[in-house]
Amino acid sequence: MGQRRIGADEMKAIELDITRELYRVCHEEGLRCVMAYGTLLGAIRHHGFIPWDDDIDLIMPREDYERLPEAFARRSRRPYYEITWYRDRSSIYPFIKVVDARTEVVEHYVDERWCRTGVWVDVFPVDGIGPDDKPFDQVARLRRKYDYLTANVHEGSSAMSLLGKRVLKAVMPKEDIYRIAQRVDDMARATPLAKSDEVAQLAWPIGPGERMPRSIVFDTCPYDFEGERFEGPRDFDLCLSRWYGDYMTPPPEGKRTPHYVDARWV
Repeated sequence: MGQRRIGADEMKAIELDITRELYRVCHEEGLRCVMAYGTLLGAIRHHGFIPWDDDIDLIMPREDYERLPEAFARRSRRPYYEITWYRDRSSIYPFIKVVDARTEVVEHYVDERWCRTGVWVDVFPVDGIGPDDKPFDQVARLRRKYDYLTANVHEGSSAMSLLGKRVLKAVMPKEDIYRIAQRVDDMARATPLAKSDEVAQLAWPIGPGERMPRSIVFDTCPYDFEGERFEGPRDFDLCLSRWYGDYMTPPPEGKRTPHYVDARWV
């Protein structure tokens, strides 16, 4: 019998339940968990998911983030929700994904030998940052290594894209992807939150627009999201403006693209 595919609405329902469980555990453990990126934008503009988007992004101050795996394993009432990250080689990424182990997701443009996972919610650490933007450039270079190491050479947005992937795969040196993740993680946590007036999400950043005042994770309030109430930055306008510019104007229909993934029950 074949595996049943998971549609967009069903995927969102799973992600919402993961988020509900995450926030419950964080509340019981006194951990701060904050909506960010498209999830915060969806809460402000749509009071839920962006209609054409299908993921949830959360951020946590580093100290709380480091406590999450143990706390979630101990307190979660959903045994099929699991934390994956590079430290135990259950994931290749330098940040936490909370996945539904009953499901399987394949990303079209990523070699599934590297990145076969379950329906997920991303959780990123927030760290201190110094006065210059050098860490963003350093992480961007490491991100490019991720791209060529994990690229699916059988799929691309164009013939030129496919050719470029194949050439890069052939000429670039092979590297340990878990060591790259370790380098990103070490770089991200180099400046403790307690010693910095500004903070940033450096594990998988958009760019220097990530630089924020400490209040992004310490001054929060609840927002409506799909009938639930989840914490987000009180100064959402500052965050969303830095991430997206004119965030209240939706993109043209031709650019309203979801993630290219296939999800199935296993």
